[in-house]
Amino acid sequence: MRSYCALALAVTLAACASTPAPNYTPTRVPISFPKLNEETKVSLGEDMLRQGFYTEEDGIELRQENNIKGYRISAGFYPQIAEDKENTYHSFRLQSNREGAGYIPQARDFLGLPLPFPQSVRASKTKQETCIITGGLNGPICDTEHDFKRTRQPVLSERDLQQTLIYSGRVGDRIRIGYRESSGNMARPAFSNEAEYDLSTSSEIAYRGARIKVLEADNQKIRYIVLSNFNTN
Repeated sequence: MRSYCALALAVTLAACASTPAPNYTPTRVPISFPKLNEETKVSLGEDMLRQGFYTEEDGIELRQENNIKGYRISAGFYPQIAEDKENTYHSFRLQSNREGAGYIPQARDFLGLPLPFPQSVRASKTKQETCIITGGLNGPICDTEHDFKRTRQPVLSERDLQQTLIYSGRVGDRIRIGYRESSGNMARPAFSNEAEYDLSTSSEIAYRGARIKVLEADNQKIRYIVLSNFNTN
C-alpha cells in the first residue's frame, strides 16, 4: 500500500508545473554621448551631452498569435523572469499595448467559464516549444506549432537615471543650455533647469561637473568639445 501511494504521489508531482522564483537580472547598459575631447556638432534643441543607463532584457519574440488549448498568446515580446536547466520563463501583459509586448487575455473554456490564470510562458532551451504554466496541480499546456526567437530588447526602468544637456540657442554673446534628468521614461520636473553662459567671458561652460569648450554657436547649431562628463573630473 505504501509503495502504491508513493508511486501515485510521484506521478502527481511529475504532472505539476510551476514557475521558479525570479532568478533573472536584466543587464544595465551605460549611455555616454559624445566621446570626450572629440569635436561634436548638434542642432538647436538636440542633446549636447547625455549620460546615464538603460536596461536590456532577454526574452522571446513570437511572430504570430498562438492559441494553446484556449489560451491566446499574442505576437510580441515576452521578457524573461526566470530559468531552470531546461527552460526559460517569461512574463506577459493582460491586454494589447503600444510597446509591442506580448499579452494573454483571460482564457475561457467551451462553456465560457474562465480557465486557470497563467503564471508565465515557458520556452524550451532545446526545441521550439512554448507552454502555458498555471501552477498548482495543473501540468504545462504546450505547443510546438508556432516558433519563437530569443532576442534582447532595450527598456527604460525607474532605476535608469539619465542626465542631459540640451542646446537652446544664442542671444548676443550668451548661449542657453537646458538641463534635464529623467528616470525611466519620465522626466523629473524638480531636476530640470535652464542656464545662460556669456561666451565673451569664457568659451568654457560647466554644469554639475560637466565641462564643455564651445567652438562656435548660433541659433541653428553649436560646435563644441566635451572636456569632462557629469561623472568624471
